[in-house]
Amino acid sequence: MSCNHCTTKFSFFHKELGCSNCGLSFCNKCLKQKSRIPSKGPSEFAVCRTCYTKLSAGSSQSQNIIVPPDAYLKLACKFLKTHILSALTYRRLESLENPSQPPITVYKNDKLSSLRSGLSPVDQKILDRLEKLKDEKGRGPPPSEGELRRRLANLKGTNDYVEGPSKPMLTTDMRTDQQKADGLLEQFMNERDIELAHNPQEKIEARLASLREKGVRPNEGPYISNLHDSGSSSEEEIDRISKKIMDVVALEKKYSTRHPSSDNCEDDNVDGKTSPELPWCVLCNNDAKYRCLDCGSDLYCAICNKEVHKNWGETDHRVINFQSK
Repeated sequence: MSCNHCTTKFSFFHKELGCSNCGLSFCNKCLKQKSRIPSKGPSEFAVCRTCYTKLSAGSSQSQNIIVPPDAYLKLACKFLKTHILSALTYRRLESLENPSQPPITVYKNDKLSSLRSGLSPVDQKILDRLEKLKDEKGRGPPPSEGELRRRLANLKGTNDYVEGPSKPMLTTDMRTDQQKADGLLEQFMNERDIELAHNPQEKIEARLASLREKGVRPNEGPYISNLHDSGSSSEEEIDRISKKIMDVVALEKKYSTRHPSSDNCEDDNVDGKTSPELPWCVLCNNDAKYRCLDCGSDLYCAICNKEVHKNWGETDHRVINFQSK
């Protein structure tokens, strides 16, 4: 615990004592006053400072007088010292950062004339030029923007400045919504015309079209000109080309179905001349029973022909009996 007045902790040198009037604990240094207590008789008792002032001054005056403790007075003194020092240092720093400027001396004409007599020739010329500039500044209006631009061009060495009509920096659009839309459409059409006028892609397409019409081979020109007819549309060209391709495929298929034996016979003759035909199935190596004309005259046994060979592809698989030699 500590003293209620000076907040000093109790120890061997600071013994804990009690006030006879209020009963609070104080140290021996804070409990030095003695006074009479009406409730305890005529003898004097050790009381604290607050009780001593109350008992000595009377009950009427003690209600208005409040004596602060010593700890509060110490803190208040420290606070005032620090704030006073900080205020002084702040003022000194302000005086260092913003020193007071020297006063400006303004001379009148008679004073300038009296000073001119003691100046050197160079200083007199400078003073004359200064007076001339002051006189010119006071006469007439200031130079316009065009004059300033012309002077700047002369200083840069470029005398090609042409003064044009001045345009305001910011203008408000007073047109209606329909006029704005028409203006945007017109701007878009103009930009589109410029792009079409200078479009290299069209030139390349025109050159490719001319090369396609001429053709690379000597007899290719008429065929390409028919393919790239200017009067027909792209869909018609695609239909015509696909129709020609389908006709060619149909003719080849028809020719292969009508005359299958000639190619097969030639192949057989060539194979017969080179190596003898092996009389077994191409899938399981059993004895062959059938030959398929649509599969290049391959040999198959009865089981492979029924279960596997008939399910291959989309052809008819025309089969004939095979007789081994």
